Amino acid sequence: MSPSGEGTPTARPSLPSVLRWGTWALGSYEVAIYIALLAVVTGVALLAPRFLSPDNLFEVARNFAFIAAVGVGESLVILTGGGGIDLSVGSLMGLGGVVTTKLLGIGWPVAAAIAAGVAAGLACGTVNGLLVTRARMTPLIPTLGMLSIAHGLSLVITQGYPLTDLGPQGATFVALGAGYVGPVPNPVVYMVLVVLAGWIVLTYTPFGYDVYAVGGNAEAARLSGINVERTRLVAYMVSGGLAALTGILLAARLSVGDATTGQGQELNVIAAAVIGGVSLLGGQGSVLGLFAGAALIGVLLNAMVLMGVPAFWQEVVIGSTIIVAVLLDRVRARLARE
Repeated sequence: MSPSGEGTPTARPSLPSVLRWGTWALGSYEVAIYIALLAVVTGVALLAPRFLSPDNLFEVARNFAFIAAVGVGESLVILTGGGGIDLSVGSLMGLGGVVTTKLLGIGWPVAAAIAAGVAAGLACGTVNGLLVTRARMTPLIPTLGMLSIAHGLSLVITQGYPLTDLGPQGATFVALGAGYVGPVPNPVVYMVLVVLAGWIVLTYTPFGYDVYAVGGNAEAARLSGINVERTRLVAYMVSGGLAALTGILLAARLSVGDATTGQGQELNVIAAAVIGGVSLLGGQGSVLGLFAGAALIGVLLNAMVLMGVPAFWQEVVIGSTIIVAVLLDRVRARLARE
C-alpha cells in the first residue's frame, strides 16, 4: 500500500493463517474443548432446563466419572505413540468387578478382594504391553484379543449369572460406589483424584516426560537414553490396572458383579481421549483435555435422554463425534507442520 493509504488492497489472510491465529488466540486445544463444552452445556440448558438441576448435574458427573478415570490410563497408552491403543479396557472393567465380587461372596475382606481385582487388570495389561513391546505386535491385535479373553474369563467366573452375594462385608463394599463425600458422589471424588494424579504424573515426573518423548519420536527418545519398551509397557499396565479398579467401583455402585459391566465402554473411553485432544499419533494431548472430552460425552448422552432421543441413536452420535474429532486432529497436525 502507498504512503497515502491508496493502492493495492491488503491481501486477505489464507484459511490456514486464520486457523493458526484462532489456535493462538484460544491458547491451546484444551482451552478450545472447554469452550466447546461450555457452549454445549449452555445449549442443552436452554433446550432442557432440567439439565441444570443439582441432582441431574451430579448424576451426569457420576456417569462420566468412570469414562474419565479409565481414560487416564487409555491416554497414557495413546500418548506413547506407535499406534498405541487399548481396546480391552471395557472388558477389564468387567473382569475387575467380577473377580472382586466373587471373592467377597466367599468371605474375603474388602481390601484383599479389591487388590485381587486390580491385580487381574494389571496382569492383563502386562500381557498386552509385553505382546506390543517384546513380540512387536500391532497394539490393535493383542488388545482386541484381550477384550475377548477378559470377557470370557468373566463369564467363566460368573457362569453367565450376575453375582449378587457380596458376603458379610457387602454393605461396606457397596458404600464405596454408592456413598457420598458431603453432597459429592464417591465416583466423582474418585475421578477427580485419578485425573489429578494423571495430570501430576504427566506434567511433573520423569515418567511423564518419557511418555511424551516416546510418543513424539521413539527413535530420538531411545538415542537420548529413554527405555522406550519399558515406558510403553508401564503405560499398558497402568491402563489395565486402572480399568479394573474403575470396574470394581462401578460394581460397587451397581451392587452386583456382572460380566457385561463395562462392555462397549472402550468406545466411549477412546472417544473421550480423542475428543479431548489426545492425538492418535502420540506425543500430544493432556489429561485435562481428556476430562473435558469425557464431560462432553456425558453431557451429550444426558441431553439425549432428557430430550427423549431413542437410545439407539446414542451410539450413532458418539461414533460421529469420534470421526469429527479424529478429522480435527489430522487438520491440527497438518497445520502444525506448515
